Amino acid sequence: MQSSLNEKIESMLELVEKPARYIGGEVGSVVKKEYSCRTVLSYPDVYEIGTANQAVQVIYSLINETTGGWAERAFCPWTDAAKIMRETHLPLFSLESWQPVKAADLWGITMQFELTYTNILELLDLAGVPLHSRERTESDPIVFGGGPAASNPHPMAPFFDFIIIGDGELVMPAIIHTFEDNRGLSRNEMIGKIAGLEGIYLPASGRRAVRAVVPALSLSAAPLKPIVPVMAVHDRATLEIMRGCTRGCRFCLAGFWYRPVRERGRDDVCSAVTGLLAATGYEEASLSSLSTTDYSAIAGVLKTLAEERPGLTISLPSLRVDAAVFKLLGLIPARKGSITFAPEAGSQRLRDLINKQVTASDIEAALTEAFKLGYSTIKLYFMIGLPGETDADLRAIVDIAVAARGIGRRNAAAPGRAQINVSISTFVPKPHTPFQWDGMNSRAELAKKQKFLKTSMPRKQIRLSLHDIGPSLVEGAIARGGDRTPDAIETAWRAGARFDAWTEMFNQQAWDRGFAAISSNVAAEASRLFAENEALPWDDIDSRIDKQFLLAEKKKAAKAELTLDCRWADCQLCGVCEGEIDMRVGE
Repeated sequence: MQSSLNEKIESMLELVEKPARYIGGEVGSVVKKEYSCRTVLSYPDVYEIGTANQAVQVIYSLINETTGGWAERAFCPWTDAAKIMRETHLPLFSLESWQPVKAADLWGITMQFELTYTNILELLDLAGVPLHSRERTESDPIVFGGGPAASNPHPMAPFFDFIIIGDGELVMPAIIHTFEDNRGLSRNEMIGKIAGLEGIYLPASGRRAVRAVVPALSLSAAPLKPIVPVMAVHDRATLEIMRGCTRGCRFCLAGFWYRPVRERGRDDVCSAVTGLLAATGYEEASLSSLSTTDYSAIAGVLKTLAEERPGLTISLPSLRVDAAVFKLLGLIPARKGSITFAPEAGSQRLRDLINKQVTASDIEAALTEAFKLGYSTIKLYFMIGLPGETDADLRAIVDIAVAARGIGRRNAAAPGRAQINVSISTFVPKPHTPFQWDGMNSRAELAKKQKFLKTSMPRKQIRLSLHDIGPSLVEGAIARGGDRTPDAIETAWRAGARFDAWTEMFNQQAWDRGFAAISSNVAAEASRLFAENEALPWDDIDSRIDKQFLLAEKKKAAKAELTLDCRWADCQLCGVCEGEIDMRVGE
């Protein structure tokens, strides 16, 4: 049977556009002959996107190195491969063994964000696994989800047997051990055992799930021998140096969901980077977190790496808008093509409203320092549709872009080549944030705002990029959805929705049909307002952040009042720090 499957796969590889997505065999991938249980991990997008996801790499490494289980991978086939697979009855297979995913014991799929949800259904269908948990039998793997979008599991609840809420590296070994210790149980009995673990949400159980939090980031859970993809978005080694953020941007799910701040020790970071480079052969390392330059020992780490590995290129994503931050880049070699930072809003009033804590002088100083360092292109990220936004706030975005161009002309090494790229996304309210009660702007409102920016933004040395409105509204319609939303997602998938985050693939008609199936529409779901005393669909998920704290933040936003970062100011009593779960900075 396996030889026949191999032949089908090899035949498919001759016909698809990018066969490297399906071959496996990469440096760092793991093949085991003996194992206690077989787990497949999937990110619901194509190989090159999924392989770059650090959570998949972390869980993959953790299972293979610290348990008796075997973790493999399977990503979402592109449409050309999916068509061939259905025509030839080729089931979804894992990269490591080319065995059917359906034959695995456990199958974990990342819930990264809402526009990947139809791909989750595509994965299940291609594997020959029933979409709905209630329809699965003993011959099907136990299918589970996890990731930041699991903060509201209801839109996808019927499609999973259970969902991990919170840090997967705390929960996943316990799941493997539970499986090992109860091998003879039926499928439903095994799910029942797993449901008793911390951080597990069991759909339709009625039980509240508490977010699992890793108290400290240890090197034992870091992927120090990661998979080196055969095709990649970025060719660099990546290390998470800090988890969590307490800056408190009121629109940001990750900033609230991943609290408290937990840093890796300086020595651990330096030794891990050295090990990663040796294991992968990369010549560039990325030090990642939600706000990398807030890491307390960042200057010391950069100095040590520069001394120990001269010439090493370091990438620092998520840069704070602060001139001192850009001066840090002078400590190390860095690619000087472009650099990115996010003011998020144009006016000071709106930045205060969202608690961004960035001033006009901060922006000017950061831009000046970046151009003086030799960067020729500055990327600026803003959002439109934020609560309380006015025409003056939109005008202020244009003003910042024009000012940035002027700073480039005065300070860039080649003033005529200074380029400002302005990217405009749409605000989408997310659960467990102070804006979870707010709705989105309508399509007409967003279109009007985009038109204003298009006509007002000068074109010389400024490039404007506007995110499509349709996908943003669908994301918003799903993000705060409830128990009716799965029917809309399934109907949209059956109508052809796939790869919804890809501009060329987005299918508005499919989504219109999807929400019509629940007697609603995308606009109504996305713009929905929740009353402050109303029960929210995701109230059965305990994020460890006090709901009253979020409500207080919403009220402070209405008055454009700031809440200071508790790393440097007083504790703001958000509720997350309790027992062994506490901020770990500078340890």
